[in-house]
This record gives sequence, structure tokens and C-alpha cells, in this order.
Amino acid sequence: RTYRDAQLRLVADDLVAEAPEEIVDHVMAVLSDLAAAAMDAALAIARAELDPQGTVRIAVIALGKTGARELNYVSDVDVVFVLDSSTNDEQRELATELAQRMRSILSDAGAEPALWEVDTALRPEGKAGALVRTMSEFTRYYADIAKNWEFQALLKARPVAGDVGVGEE
Repeated sequence: RTYRDAQLRLVADDLVAEAPEEIVDHVMAVLSDLAAAAMDAALAIARAELDPQGTVRIAVIALGKTGARELNYVSDVDVVFVLDSSTNDEQRELATELAQRMRSILSDAGAEPALWEVDTALRPEGKAGALVRTMSEFTRYYADIAKNWEFQALLKARPVAGDVGVGEE
């Protein structure tokens, strides 16, 4: 509800702007920041449900329009999930559950309609690849396998939720 209230205020400002061309960058940035805040909140909810001790160091990295702070009113949100390189198998399983739960909170209708689709198809190997990967696995993938378009997708990457240290790495 808070997300929708903020979005409604933004739409109202957008509609009454005297110079619409001057508000476009502001609208895209605010929508992107709202999406980042919603992802951080959804991950916090997922963590409270599944990992209250905070045993998993996971970061959500936004790509595409969200990463570049160019989101529009009807965009999906492209993300990848990155884990600390010292993650063990048990933590990886829990991280996958956290990522799936976060995505569900944002993308599935419940008491409130879904906010938007969380798209994870830009991860290595696309939908066939692991939903979460360690930083060292990402590094190996981009060094050995990645295609040019995959590097282009990283140009707009930025951490938006989760463990700040992992996200910055």
C-alpha cells in the first residue's frame, strides 16, 4: 500500500507538471528508488520468515532500467541474486528460498495486487541457470562463458537490496 500511495503521488505530480519533459528523469528515478525499497522490504520479510538469524549473505543486483534508474510505470524489474563467495550448500538452499520468496512477495497477487514482475532471466544461463550464485561463480562465468550482450546488461547494474558488502563487491 505504501508503494502504491507513493506511486500515486508521483503520478499526480507527473500529470500536473508544467514542463513534462523536465520531470521524466525525476519520475524514472523515483520509480526505480521505489522498486529498490520494495525489494529491500520484500527481502526483509522473506528473511524474517526463513532466515531470522541472518545466516545468508545475499544481495539483489538490479539490471536494465531499474539498475540505471530509468524505470517507467509499466516496466518489469530485472535482477540477479548474488551470494558471498564463502556460502556453503545449506546456505545456498536457503538463499534460493529467500530469493523465491522475495520474488513471490512482489510478483504474486495476494491481499494486494502484485507490484510488478521480478524478472530473473538475465542471470547466467537464463532461466535454466541457478537462481542464486556466489560472487566467485559470477566472476568465473563472466571470465569464461558470457556473451557480449551479458556484459552489456551489467553496464547498468547496481545493488538495491540485501547485504551491502556483497552488493558492492
